[in-house]
Parts: sequence; C-alpha cells; structure tokens
Amino acid sequence: MKRILFMILLSTILAVSLDFAYSFEFYTIKRGDTLSEIAKKVGVSVNSILDLNPTIDPNKIWAGQRFKIVKPDGVFETVNKDQALWYIAAEYFTSVKSILKYNHLKNPNMIFPGQKLFIPSSIMCETTDRKTDVIWPVFGMITSPYGWRINPITHKKEFHAGVDIGAPEGTPIFSAISGRVTYAGWDDGYGKMVQVFNGRMLTRYGHLSRIDCYVGERVTQGEMIGRIGSTGFSTGPHLHFEVRINGTPYNPLGYLPYVRWSGERSNPPTPYESGIGY
Repeated sequence: MKRILFMILLSTILAVSLDFAYSFEFYTIKRGDTLSEIAKKVGVSVNSILDLNPTIDPNKIWAGQRFKIVKPDGVFETVNKDQALWYIAAEYFTSVKSILKYNHLKNPNMIFPGQKLFIPSSIMCETTDRKTDVIWPVFGMITSPYGWRINPITHKKEFHAGVDIGAPEGTPIFSAISGRVTYAGWDDGYGKMVQVFNGRMLTRYGHLSRIDCYVGERVTQGEMIGRIGSTGFSTGPHLHFEVRINGTPYNPLGYLPYVRWSGERSNPPTPYESGIGY
C-alpha cells in the first residue's frame, strides 16, 4: 500500500515538474527604476512581485537588487495538511477546474501537503459577484459584526467600525473596489493595514500578515493586495474590513453582495459546486 501511494505521489510530482504552466525570470534593478515601471516593463503586476519576494520593501529598492518574477502573472499557494482543492479555489474566488488547468493536474484529490500550486492573476476573482460596486475581499466567516460590542482585548464596550472576517493566516485578500492605495503600512491597533480610496468610498483592511501593494499604486477591483494575518490588536487570524464615506464608517454588509455560502450554513458546498461561495 505504501509503495502504491509513493508511486502515485511520484507520478504527480513528475507530471507537474515536467510540464510547468509558468516560468521564472530574474530582474536586476537599475538606477532610477521604480517598482511600477519595472512591473510594466516585464509585464507582471506589482502585487505578484511583492508576494513572490517578501523581503522587498517597495519604498526602499536600490540599484543592483535582484528579485524573482513569474510569468504569466500570478502567485503560489502552498497546500496545507488536510486542505482540499475546493477550499483553495474558494479562497481565490476561482474554480477547481481553473486551478487544475493551470497546474496540469487531472484529479482534484491528487494534491499533497507542501505542494505549491500556481494561481494566475487571470483566474483570481473569476467567480466573484460583480453586480455591486463592492466585492468580498476575502473568503471566510464573519466573526464579529459591525456596531457596538465588547472589545475582546480590552473587554470594554466600544463601536466596531467594520466587520471581522475570520480565515487562516496567509489567505489572500483582494481589493473590494478599484481605486488608489492611500495607506499601506503599520497603524497601531490595525497592525499591517491597507486603505484603498476611489474618490468617494474608502475601504480599509486591517491585521494583515503581509502587504502586497504600496501607497500611490492604482489597484483594480479583485486585485490581490495582501494576506490574512493577526497583527496589531488581534485575537487570531482575520481581516478587519471597513467601508467609509466622507470619513463616516458604514456597515460593509450594506454594500457587499449577498453570498450563497460564506460559512454561515452547516453544510459546506461540494467541491464541484459552480461559482463556489460567491
């Protein structure tokens, strides 16, 4: 039995390694380069460069610095223990079929812990409901609603200006709107935080583990801007998501599209359920 399992695993590794759907390149920064200019020059997004090269600070790049680029544009997801492919597809708001296609896999059950799956930017948020101006920034369950609550850290009554969406650390976060990044960095209780403003509405994303964008960058709705974390005043991995207009916070659920499944029902969707979750 062990021999059979080993041969299946080996054949899967060989099938993936011999027929990559992507390729790596390296770029050496030249004097006067900016990250946005580099991204445009090499044909990838700033966000994928930052996600693939976690040591790069977009505000402190220098001539001679070298980093990795993947083509086509995209990121990598490492399979965790007992993680099903349908869940990874849900995290990226895409389909199992698309992930199988771009990783040259035939069987959705033939993935294993530690395996790296390539997720092209072109398939991210392809199942998202875009009928509203705001889309869901992350796949998960709402663990704390908008409004008055007892702060889980201070144990005092306070107003919660957004919703908390619980998800495993490293889950991708997408911009809920198209706009310009007005903040990307550390902000006290929010920890690592990003703000995106479209001229009318500001969306705020708090407690990130990593930030994949920079101040001044123009991002499109559904573009990856970071990953779930537990930085700042936080009791566990989640996204604090806010919607503000003219500085006033509003309940994000009044702007987000209705979801058929986001963890609120007891039975999760099947792996082949069309448009999973959204």
